[in-house]
Amino acid sequence: MKRVVVFFLFILLVSGAQAQTLKGIVMELDSSKPIQQVEVKNVRTDVLVETTASGEFSIDANVNDLLTFGYPGYRLDTLVVVDHELKRVYMTPLKDFNILEDVEITDLSDVQLEEEIRLARERGKSVHTAQGGGIAISPSRLFGREAKEARRRYELLIEEKENRVINARFNEGIITPIIPLKGRDLDLFMVKFRPSYEFVEQSDDEQIRLYIMDSYKEFKNMSQAEKDKIKLIKQTE
Repeated sequence: MKRVVVFFLFILLVSGAQAQTLKGIVMELDSSKPIQQVEVKNVRTDVLVETTASGEFSIDANVNDLLTFGYPGYRLDTLVVVDHELKRVYMTPLKDFNILEDVEITDLSDVQLEEEIRLARERGKSVHTAQGGGIAISPSRLFGREAKEARRRYELLIEEKENRVINARFNEGIITPIIPLKGRDLDLFMVKFRPSYEFVEQSDDEQIRLYIMDSYKEFKNMSQAEKDKIKLIKQTE
């Protein structure tokens, strides 16, 4: 009889621990205006939903679950679920928020660059995990201005990351001990035979050295007119 009672209590506890739907409204702190397309994510379940045009959201959550609220131009906010009453979440705008320009990207440290890549990738997503499982496609995020800008920034950030990898393996300090070029000829050589990111990633130091030597043989056989054409390409980039 005691086992039956204990088992019954266990069932009650398990059923009581099941997720309930939490509803809320996301608003801007200064104006109290609702914010739409805010990404509301349950960190435990990895389920993500978006706020409606009126800033409303609903998501399955247990007590003690952590929710995050993210939107371009606003500080990332978090909420620990302590009950299932209607929640009002106020997001704080970031000062001087704007899409990074090329010159700003080059000024980022490697650690900052990786973080910006992660943020841009998240903000540009159009596919996410729907509540209840499965994959959901968000047209608003696919065609929205913020998502398009985030995807453009992501491309610029990835390009900068790849350029840094190439520059670390193909630069004047590495090239000049291998081949006797300097000045203008060295500049033209580095433009003409700049390797791809994929090649650099897959090559060890010896393969890079052989690539430089083979490219130098090709460079020596080029006419002056062909070299001048390299210079024109460099000027139009």
